[in-house]
Amino acid sequence: MRFITLCAVAALLCGCANLQAVQEFGRISSLSAGYTRLSDDYARSPLINKTYTLEAESQQRDVLDAEYQQRLPQAARLQVYHKVVSSYMATLAELAGDEVPTGAEEVDGLVDAAVKANYLDAASVAPAKGIGKLLTDAALNGYRHRELKMVIADGNQPIQAVLASLIQAMQAFDASLKIERANANRYYRTLHARARENNREPVAAEQAWASLNAANALFDERERAMPLYIESLRRIAIAHQALYDGRDHIDNQQLLADLKRYTKQIRSAYSAVRAR
Repeated sequence: MRFITLCAVAALLCGCANLQAVQEFGRISSLSAGYTRLSDDYARSPLINKTYTLEAESQQRDVLDAEYQQRLPQAARLQVYHKVVSSYMATLAELAGDEVPTGAEEVDGLVDAAVKANYLDAASVAPAKGIGKLLTDAALNGYRHRELKMVIADGNQPIQAVLASLIQAMQAFDASLKIERANANRYYRTLHARARENNREPVAAEQAWASLNAANALFDERERAMPLYIESLRRIAIAHQALYDGRDHIDNQQLLADLKRYTKQIRSAYSAVRAR
């Protein structure tokens, strides 16, 4: 009886079924946005490329060292994007579950530190700071499910901007990955050709060929994972936009059905990426 009463109260405020749908959307989206392995690979890519240089290519190694230094602030920026989106989505899940957001206020400090270090570009400063402030207010003021609609309304524009920046960065890594594959193929094929010359080192030739096949298998996995991960981020953006558009009628059955479908797509893409 008590559960029914509580659910009735929640239904008046936001709709019981909807709270569950939003909670699951927020939870899965937080996990997906918090996945940083591909971003970490992007930061390390110049160092990996360096291992695919030949002895005489000292100038190319210097170029890759410089590129790695350039990517360090980019990597820091990516970490901020991941944290902002993941924390925001976790807050949605907590509010949908009628829980006070926990740990959200740390995002504000993270964004401020990134701004001071010039890690964020001009286009992403305001949206990231906007989300940071929103999450801090939610945590300090003890927001619950009554504030869910307000958070969705205030959060949509900045979270869409941060997601767009994150997607753009991941697309850049997709292009970088193709360059890394080409370098690996050139490197191992050169070693293979040298070892096979006049049948000089047949064992080394076989090892080079095996290394080439192993490297390409890893590249295949990452190249399959990248578009899936980008698509999961796009689905998060689409689903949140749907929530924003329907915020005044959040118990609409079509909205709930769409949200569940988006959540299923995000979960599927995230699981496939994690399985690589």
